[in-house]
Amino acid sequence: MTEAIKGSRDLILVGVDGTEAGLAAARYAAAEAARSGVALHLVYVVDPYAPPLPTWPPAPTDPDSRMGKLGRAILDEAEEAVASSGAVASTYLLLGKPSAVLAQEAARARLLVLGDQPRTRFDRIITSSIIGPVAAHSPVPVVVVPAAWPRNGSPREIVVGVHDAATSVALVRRGLEVAAARSAGLRLVHAWHAFGTYEDYVAVGSEEQAWKERAEKELNAALEAARAECGPEVAAVAARIEVVHAQAAYALAQASRRAELLILGRSRHFFGFGHLGGTARAVLRESSCPVEIDPYVAPAFEGDTGTTYGLTADGEPAGAGRRS
Repeated sequence: MTEAIKGSRDLILVGVDGTEAGLAAARYAAAEAARSGVALHLVYVVDPYAPPLPTWPPAPTDPDSRMGKLGRAILDEAEEAVASSGAVASTYLLLGKPSAVLAQEAARARLLVLGDQPRTRFDRIITSSIIGPVAAHSPVPVVVVPAAWPRNGSPREIVVGVHDAATSVALVRRGLEVAAARSAGLRLVHAWHAFGTYEDYVAVGSEEQAWKERAEKELNAALEAARAECGPEVAAVAARIEVVHAQAAYALAQASRRAELLILGRSRHFFGFGHLGGTARAVLRESSCPVEIDPYVAPAFEGDTGTTYGLTADGEPAGAGRRS
């Protein structure tokens, strides 16, 4: 296990873990790879000091250990699950801390896909998940796929959650591009909610209507600016705007019930590091459809400030090896 994943951004990376959610993520990633005509890399990351069983003490792990063999079996299962997708798949068994390895390896891909296995609230308290850390630090978009996806009768609509229309043109453009690639419609959702006495003020008389009209005007301007940056086919995507008077996470979770993908922006926070706010984390937990966290834009729903920034492709991967 001395050879790292090679390649450029002409590939989609998916992390699998032996769960139904991991297989759902593999199928989603395979469909995207086949649609885009790019390679699919299935990855399982072994923590070098992870115990094979909860009752076993931590011990160094190598490729031929029990954990390594388990990883190969998981990769075989994922590869079989995507065999009929039309995607050209390769499998990789990597060593390292899973969240760090996946975030670093994502720099070589155009998209990173993970699965989200349902867990009780108590389970979420006592166990950790790599989804939050990876989504916060990945240099490329991360899609989180629910275990039960795809659901039957999925609507052909892409939803983009927009917090600040003026600084979300790149995010709206991403929504147009995804919708065009899937022959789907686009819906821009903006949710607003005030607190305490402010809520009482804006929710009465003409203030609520004025707030809605202002938001719709700003969203329309962002949509037209995004269309102007796209080619004819992408610019022609049918789009509608929805301004909701509700808490943002609730409104977006509701919108996910009628969508096949929900796209959110990720903020740039302290010293340029990624930041995933409470709203995005709540949506990842509660969404009924896959959620894409896009790092191309700065503002988050919590009102963080920042500037639009691009991708950094020169990150070096952790120790890795290809399984041929």
